[in-house]
Amino acid sequence: MDIERVNENTLKLFISYRDIEDRGYSREEIWYNRAKGEELFWDMIGEINTEDYFDLDGPIWIHVNASETGLEVIVTRANITSDGDPQLPPNYDESSDFKDKNSLFDSMDEESVNGYQQFTSVYTYKFRDIDEIIPLARRAISFGIPSSLYKFDNSYYLAVDFTTIEDKTLRQNIKAIINEYLNSSKLSIYRLAEYGELIMQDNCFQTVTQYFD
Repeated sequence: MDIERVNENTLKLFISYRDIEDRGYSREEIWYNRAKGEELFWDMIGEINTEDYFDLDGPIWIHVNASETGLEVIVTRANITSDGDPQLPPNYDESSDFKDKNSLFDSMDEESVNGYQQFTSVYTYKFRDIDEIIPLARRAISFGIPSSLYKFDNSYYLAVDFTTIEDKTLRQNIKAIINEYLNSSKLSIYRLAEYGELIMQDNCFQTVTQYFD
């Protein structure tokens, strides 16, 4: 997936159809199944460190343009007026060529869009053997962060929920520790919850240290 910052309020993401299929989706599925389309979008957003670009917490506008090779997704952060209403930023004209493109996510309700944090706070990691998570659990248990363990297609997946970690530096430190032991996964928590086998829920680090340490 390619990421380009258009301006201070807009990101442009490009994902190829091959990458989409690698994530477990089909072209028909993302266009005609609203839930799968939204799932793919939040999967894409969750993969990037949006803090490096701008804070996407709050209302956003989403536009999608389909090409022969993939999807171009334009994400624009909205401003909030004094009355609490979302408003396109003053410099939105800089990306005016995106305005009239068909949106795959036009039907996304306000709760889904404004609920960015709940959709992107869960990061997933893939590994082959349960022993790989033991040293990580020893280090991560002290953070008290919710963590769940899934099995899917003969691999294990760790899902870590960063919702309760508000400090940016602490979040980055925890992610860095996890990345020392496990590889990040393109599978979203939605795919794991739907098709994977839940082995440990919410307290994976605690359970692993209790039974395997």
